[in-house]
Amino acid sequence: MRPMTDSEQEILKRLLSMEFEGAAVFRTQAMHILGVESDCICGCPSIKIHVDRAKAAPALGIRILPTELEELSRAGGVPSSVLCLLDRDGYLANLECVYYDEVVTDWPASNRSAIVLRDSARNVSAVLLPSGVLVNPHKEGDSWISFREEKLGFTATTRTGWTETYDATGRLVSRALIE
Repeated sequence: MRPMTDSEQEILKRLLSMEFEGAAVFRTQAMHILGVESDCICGCPSIKIHVDRAKAAPALGIRILPTELEELSRAGGVPSSVLCLLDRDGYLANLECVYYDEVVTDWPASNRSAIVLRDSARNVSAVLLPSGVLVNPHKEGDSWISFREEKLGFTATTRTGWTETYDATGRLVSRALIE
């Protein structure tokens, strides 16, 4: 077991930066991490997390954090994702780095990654851009089923059939109904 690296700490901090049910419990768990260890044989940087259970309470009812780190772009490859899995007792268990092409040994750059918040159906209900701007679907109660970088902002498709494009400041640039 070893201490978390600065990159690992930054990714976990960003995953826990949005508000969702249980976020405060997970932030407390993050303050009581005893150490981590490598958790993948493929060579990716995924880690197993060890929380001091005597100092932090569990969060019950979910198996994966509703937030994900989504790399917006990666030179020479397909952008990656980072998920935080929980154990059956409700504790932070794994930071899982998912690459969709070749295995890369480094974590995604936090400053080139967005944090997406997913609802119970796993649709995207909000995006925290690298600039710190929080963006929600244009229509209240709607959610995004896809999300991708678009020049200096991003484009998302809503569950109700709209394509929405936002600039890097989170301002809605265009909204069109998909025909």
